[in-house]
Amino acid sequence: MAMLDLRRLLSGPGWALSLILAGNLIPVFGVAFLGWDAAQILLLYWAENVVVGFLTVPRILAAEGGRRDQEGSPAANGCFFSVHYGVFCIGHLVFALSMANDFARVDGQGGVWSRTFGDGGFWLAILAIALLHLIGQVRDWWMKRAWRDASPMMEMFRPYGRIVVLHITVLLGAWLMLALKAPAWTVLLLCLGKALLEVIGAVATGRLARS
Repeated sequence: MAMLDLRRLLSGPGWALSLILAGNLIPVFGVAFLGWDAAQILLLYWAENVVVGFLTVPRILAAEGGRRDQEGSPAANGCFFSVHYGVFCIGHLVFALSMANDFARVDGQGGVWSRTFGDGGFWLAILAIALLHLIGQVRDWWMKRAWRDASPMMEMFRPYGRIVVLHITVLLGAWLMLALKAPAWTVLLLCLGKALLEVIGAVATGRLARS
């Protein structure tokens, strides 16, 4: 009975929305209360991409749908994804670090590394986001047994749509902030804009529909 109640609770659309909002409130909290700037937000979003990539690999390997004669084995798709997505993340990191250093120079603050990956609070933020993504994956993938119908290739390409829509938008927004020399508080608009796009994406893909 307890397991059934847990399944019913986690299957509700309110739970999915709560996970999305909680994940996006972490950078908002950092900006509002910890003095984070755009440099830290850009690298936090990059780290979130890495988390998404790690969680995608078991989805690819577990997917049982699709046509193996056309799509290849889950292991082959998983290996290809790991290499391709890894290269993609390296490219994203180059852009994010370049812009983060530009923000640090404009703000007169050095030491981007010490304020991001060299800071314990920043790692706690990454771990919190990773935990929320893991909970979402358990809910949407394992508890709903979505792996039975999903194909390895479909799961391999799924993260890219999220990156293109969300993170290119974030990078463009950050570039506009630099070009316009916008005040530091406008980074909150960047965080809220990403949150809105993520909610819209969840609605479009049916994540907020009651199962």
